[in-house]
Amino acid sequence: MQLDDGVIKTREVTQWKGLHLFHFDQSSCSQKVRILLSELGIEFTPHPINLMRGEQRSDWYLGINARGLVPVLVHDGIVHIESNDIIEYLDRQFAEKDSSFLPTTDAEQQKMRELMDLEDQLHQDLRIVTFTYLAPDLDNHGPAPDDSLDFIGRFHNAFTELDSLLQTQPYLLGGRMTLADISWFITLHRLNLAGYPFGNHPQLQEYFSRVAGRPAFRKEVAAGPILLRFGGSVYRRLNRLFRNSLPRDYGRWRSEQPAA
Repeated sequence: MQLDDGVIKTREVTQWKGLHLFHFDQSSCSQKVRILLSELGIEFTPHPINLMRGEQRSDWYLGINARGLVPVLVHDGIVHIESNDIIEYLDRQFAEKDSSFLPTTDAEQQKMRELMDLEDQLHQDLRIVTFTYLAPDLDNHGPAPDDSLDFIGRFHNAFTELDSLLQTQPYLLGGRMTLADISWFITLHRLNLAGYPFGNHPQLQEYFSRVAGRPAFRKEVAAGPILLRFGGSVYRRLNRLFRNSLPRDYGRWRSEQPAA
């Protein structure tokens, strides 16, 4: 999504040349964009925004993206937001024909966008998972009282759909990787960290393990200071033992479902 020039208050970025990315190492949407940049070998200027220090709420950054979110791409002074839109823009602008992650037909591209839209619809649920099971919830991102464990059900249903697609093909849209695979990988990675029982979706589990082995994917999800990553790992383990456990909550959600 390209922002209208008139809404950009931090005017200096409109004069920048080349490709610039505002991102945070552990941001799932930032990882998505960096994976594509790495896969395509695209050079860019990184601009880290430390979400833990609240840098996304500074007047300077809000003058670029009033929503205070990452990632933000600036290409020759034009500002782009929304990670799925950004990766499609980057592929169209920079990928050679033999390296593109876009499907070749209009029908396949429409299916790709439908899958990416489904991933995007789960973004708020992904935030709930993150701040319930993976990181301290300092800004009350947890589930609404009337929502209970429905967010788990939405992931279960989406993963069941993806598992079905993978019954007869190696990637979500067939025999080659597309932007849909990059988009969904980040969600799968985040749920895997939280302990989601992927054994209930065996084709999806195998697919995730295979894609996670690609160097660009492995590199970008492991980015960030080692102390921060180590601290996150310790927090996840203690949280799962003494407070919030996604495997336990998944079992409770399943037990609450009507018998088939």
